[in-house]
Amino acid sequence: MSSFKKNKKVHPFPELSITPEQEEKVRSMIEESRQEVPPYWEKGVTESFYVPVDDGEIRVFHWKPENPVSIRPVVFIPGWGVVPRNYDDYFEVMYNKVECFYIETREKGSSRIDRKKARLDLHQKAKDIADALHYLGLEGEKDFVLMAPCWGAAILMQGMYNKIISAPTIVAVDPMHTLWFPKWILSYVGPWLPSFLAGMLKPIFGKILLGDMEEPVQKKRATELLDQAVVWKWHHSAVQVRNYELYDIIHEIKNEVIVVNGTTDKIHDQNDYPRLARLLPNSKFIYMKTGEENRERLMGVVGLEFSKVTAEDGIPPSLQEFERELQRAADE
Repeated sequence: MSSFKKNKKVHPFPELSITPEQEEKVRSMIEESRQEVPPYWEKGVTESFYVPVDDGEIRVFHWKPENPVSIRPVVFIPGWGVVPRNYDDYFEVMYNKVECFYIETREKGSSRIDRKKARLDLHQKAKDIADALHYLGLEGEKDFVLMAPCWGAAILMQGMYNKIISAPTIVAVDPMHTLWFPKWILSYVGPWLPSFLAGMLKPIFGKILLGDMEEPVQKKRATELLDQAVVWKWHHSAVQVRNYELYDIIHEIKNEVIVVNGTTDKIHDQNDYPRLARLLPNSKFIYMKTGEENRERLMGVVGLEFSKVTAEDGIPPSLQEFERELQRAADE
């Protein structure tokens, strides 16, 4: 574990506060984002195809509205193991408004990878994203938003640290600094446990991970995520990233990163997000307080607003009042 995490002092986070008027504006933006949409993941609504990566392929969803309100596309990298319907709220916001690419990482059930050869560490996943962006032509002078929550954001951070991922605008929502599974499982059980036995024990692991989680919507989504896990992919991936700690490398990431937060739950401790933003040398922090049931919808609202402006414009006017001044000296 990072020495920073061991020795960190607990500081207040004034970044995690907004006025009642700003809370009301967030609520209004959330409510105005609601619309009737078709089942997003069905054929004919969204295009899906596979992109070649080392030792296999990963799936990409793409949709391009006829009359978008956006001026540039959004590329979205989802979190650990999730299935597309976990982001229905996100895509409801985007529907018929923004061109979007949704790139699934290799621990997802959809990936076609060689079980004997494939690496599932963070370096490989970052390389997959870099390869996918190249395949999609999203590099060079192309203006786009690269957006990722949770473990997807950790992958982007690793790619930026490795200097293989860059984008005109990078938005990290609730970036995960280390895998949220208990360390005793990752360090002492996982490396010695056969995948078939891990599958048999999945209900027990689920209770250990989520038994005391109090947020109902996120708990339901996390439970569905565990139920749908492809055990050998999760098992190999978790073991290979068990020692990962973003706090160990974050100060060396030079890209501009916009860190966004609005909710908190057992898996996503919001105190980490201003702290991570403080430690990034070139970052901005946006805080838009809302309920945990709106977490994915808030991502859509933020992505939509960033799609309406260019990278040169910076933070969209609609979100500027939610940028918080970072108290960087507190973590020096």
